[in-house]
Amino acid sequence: KNTEYTGELSAYQTGTGSPGAILLVNRPGAPLWIGATGHSNLEYQTAMRTNTPFRTGSITKIFIATAILQLREQNKLALEDALTEHLPQLAGKIPQAEHITLRQLLGHLSGITDPPNESMRYQLDLVNDPEGFGALNTEALLETYVYGKALNFNPGTAYRYSNTNYWLLGLVIEHLTQKSLQQALDQLIFSPLSLTQTWIEKRDDRNVARGYADFYGSGNLLDVSRWDRAEGDGKAAGGLISTAEDLMTFMAALFEGQLLPLAVVEEMKQVQFPGCNSPDCEYGLGLELWRTGAGMAYGHNGTLAGAEANLLYFPESRNIIVLF
Repeated sequence: KNTEYTGELSAYQTGTGSPGAILLVNRPGAPLWIGATGHSNLEYQTAMRTNTPFRTGSITKIFIATAILQLREQNKLALEDALTEHLPQLAGKIPQAEHITLRQLLGHLSGITDPPNESMRYQLDLVNDPEGFGALNTEALLETYVYGKALNFNPGTAYRYSNTNYWLLGLVIEHLTQKSLQQALDQLIFSPLSLTQTWIEKRDDRNVARGYADFYGSGNLLDVSRWDRAEGDGKAAGGLISTAEDLMTFMAALFEGQLLPLAVVEEMKQVQFPGCNSPDCEYGLGLELWRTGAGMAYGHNGTLAGAEANLLYFPESRNIIVLF
């Protein structure tokens, strides 16, 4: 199997034109396999290592959803609570904020605009002034790109992925815990699982894998880490930095009932949009459903300008895959 995994990893790196890649395969009853290929930093020709930290993008959403459900277990919230019950300052700023529920935010049923994919202003501001953009906190992001914008649909009537939903859930976590998002996740998830290489706050990122993109199809890779850092670091929709083994540890703990009761994990796996009739809307509570040749998997993709990560759990085999 080792040569097979090594071959798959090399083929993946070549096929995607990526400067570097990491693959982790955790199969119960078999030794953990983790491999790395290529470079994490082209300027310094730093080899990609199996323990290189990387930006996980929207894999962050599984952690945020887990924290929200942990707070529900502590009787600090209910999923049917209205957004304004926990963030009353949003009344009048987001249409129907008093009718949008935490469940709808978790399952992308709120209808709230998604600036990263819907706002040209957001995209231009990020590219033209990443340092200034990165200095915006969540409230400033909402003020600049979300408040006053019409909903895409009435809450609960359709599915549409929106990063704003998780920015708002991050604010709910901070409000209920009276801690920063980093401190709250550290208390709820990172410390209990000893995830020593996982964080969400802005930190020195010199050891984090750089982000690269080939914008012109020329084969010339541009370092876009400034954009990835500005858009992600510190933010609840996609700011988590971690390693393959820390992500594996988290996923195993989640699906084995160490972070939440197994009945709640089952709840996370259920598609939230009642009218869903295609794979495009198969989204649970912070979990994407993946129909693969190896069976059903649950997890999340994370994509930034210069990086892509995938974290998947296969319940039938209890296999865990991490691919960066």
